[in-house]
Amino acid sequence: MMTFNTSERRLAIALFAALFLTACGGGGDGSDSPSNSNDGNPIPSTPETPSTPSIPEEPSEPIQPNVQTENDKVIASNDASAALVASGTISSARRGCGLSGLSDDPALEDIAIKHANYIKYVYAKSTPTAFNAHYEGEIEDIKAWTGSNNPFFTGDMFEDRIRKAAYPNSMYGVTENIAQTEYFNSDGILVAPEVAALSMTKSLLAAPYHLRSLMLPSSSLTSSAMVAYKPYGKDSTKYQGYIMVNHASAASSTKNDTVEGIFTYPCQGVSDTVTALYNESPDPFRNPNGGQPTRDLRINPIGQPVYISMPKATNIKVSNIKFRDIQRNIDVPVDLLDYSNDPHKRTAYELPQNQAFILPLTDSLQSCEVGRRKGKNCGLYGNSKYQVSFDVLVDNKTLEKQSFTFTTGEVTY
Repeated sequence: MMTFNTSERRLAIALFAALFLTACGGGGDGSDSPSNSNDGNPIPSTPETPSTPSIPEEPSEPIQPNVQTENDKVIASNDASAALVASGTISSARRGCGLSGLSDDPALEDIAIKHANYIKYVYAKSTPTAFNAHYEGEIEDIKAWTGSNNPFFTGDMFEDRIRKAAYPNSMYGVTENIAQTEYFNSDGILVAPEVAALSMTKSLLAAPYHLRSLMLPSSSLTSSAMVAYKPYGKDSTKYQGYIMVNHASAASSTKNDTVEGIFTYPCQGVSDTVTALYNESPDPFRNPNGGQPTRDLRINPIGQPVYISMPKATNIKVSNIKFRDIQRNIDVPVDLLDYSNDPHKRTAYELPQNQAFILPLTDSLQSCEVGRRKGKNCGLYGNSKYQVSFDVLVDNKTLEKQSFTFTTGEVTY
């Protein structure tokens, strides 16, 4: 059972995803979701502690700027144990729903570690106002810490870094997913790297555009990097930041791997998912006409999304969706995100016509259980079983039915 220290406040978690393909194709996925701060106990899924970003308490001591030695600038770090937690969580999630697991690839690990340390250096040396963690290009207002001025610079774009490393499987497709988070604890009890890695990875599994890239049937190799940093200008005894970079790749033997029928995540029997999605980049609620998103996830989170894919179909149409809380005997309203209403149409993040997401709308649920958010919306209820059913019209010809149950973990704050 997870408990939370009410003196702690989760600050933010940013998730990003990218897909690199060689000249034979191209594309990408990306997203982001909040994380949590806790007292060191395991964090629930999406972020699995407090969900919406909150303002930390005033530190009781003066904030001391983060100071690094010259050696710190050039020595790459990686918490191998926490990195294995991240890779293992992704691999287990895939196997649990019928895909192949992922084998460790040292070549991918080296690329991930270098890029994770590039991002770490930026956040440890500055407070960036505009920073896309997939890119290593120079940024004018923090140019001293970005681009080639960063000692971990290996290439402006993901594609550049893969090619510079001469990665042998690049022609089969390589993905990159990134999570970044900061924790605050007024008592100086910092979250363990393994706990943070689990939380950040489960957050990726609740972010639609990340989830897509994590569930590519052809992926067979992976590696993660997990690095800790002290946020610039903040009390190093009370703040802890983490960067997690995951890379996955197909190989010659798996490049054509696919799945039969309807694939979903979650699927039958999946447990310990997050209860809520608090943000993602690209935003699934982006306003296609510009302006503010149609939903502010930080204020109004949704429940764990359900990913639907039918790789061997040209197009699918999902209908008759039921999303039921079995314990409370209530139906949860949903939105359907598919090609027809995808807010990122005609971009690299566009959903193909044979994929969709069921998005549980949890506005009326009072699922937060503790602290100042008690009785408010924290997505789905924690430790609860949900039954999902829907129909799929395949290529405008065949109607197929799907039904399964999954169980949430602790409430994601």
